[in-house]
Amino acid sequence: MSHGFASYAEAPIDDLVIKMEAGLPNLPRQEAKVAQYFLLNLASISFETGKSIAQKAGVAEITVGRMLRRFGCAGMKEFKAMLRQRYSVSGHTLADDSAEAPADWQDQMAAELRAVRTVYAKIGTPAFQAAERYLREADQVYVTGFQTVRGLAEDTARRLALARPRVRFLSGHDSMLSEWLDPPAPGASCLLIIDVIPYASECEALARLAREQGRSVIVVTDEYCHWAHDVTDAVINTPSKTGLFLESILGLNAAASLLVHSASTVPGRDMDERMREWKRMAQRIRIF
Repeated sequence: MSHGFASYAEAPIDDLVIKMEAGLPNLPRQEAKVAQYFLLNLASISFETGKSIAQKAGVAEITVGRMLRRFGCAGMKEFKAMLRQRYSVSGHTLADDSAEAPADWQDQMAAELRAVRTVYAKIGTPAFQAAERYLREADQVYVTGFQTVRGLAEDTARRLALARPRVRFLSGHDSMLSEWLDPPAPGASCLLIIDVIPYASECEALARLAREQGRSVIVVTDEYCHWAHDVTDAVINTPSKTGLFLESILGLNAAASLLVHSASTVPGRDMDERMREWKRMAQRIRIF
């Protein structure tokens, strides 16, 4: 499942789908059959032709083109181009399984990939399940990080805000914790901390203060963190020593991405509509 702007370069097919959904109730009966087929089979329709779609929808082939043109698409050829744009950048696929790193980088690449595999292996562990539960059940989530990982923490906050409501980046230095003047009901607030060596003294202090105020705490950190397990059961340790000049943050990034995805999978939350509304607002102020 992918919903972000990066998944749809300028998102022309996304606009087409929105128009199709809105216009479906007012279409002539035969065209409505075609539109319904498109909307129900977007994941596999790249393998279809106008003729096969017409056969499966029970209409004449000309009806397929007529329906697409009604919504501003010239026909199946342009529709296929939109699909290719969704999954590619400048016409080239994003991944090439046959590509290999130079020989002198093979060991380094293997170490980085082990870091990512280690993070994925944590899915389903008690610590990961606790982190998922805290993110899903809290009414509000704060995300923080200091020093070299502040940028990653800010990025995680922005992405998490797309996956669930009421997420804020917390900068204790800037606000002096004015956000926390009114302690929440137990479990209603969650603090997600991203921390690495050299550990920011603020992180442990914030985590302990959060627990004193009844907030749940999640810590995504490296393999050497000495304090997090004393504060919370939701600690995700990720490998950082892979041989790079500075500690690798690939594991931290993977863990953060998995938590964002997990927060988006709450039963009953309409993520498709949430993302469509986000894109509509962003396009309204002409960001893209």
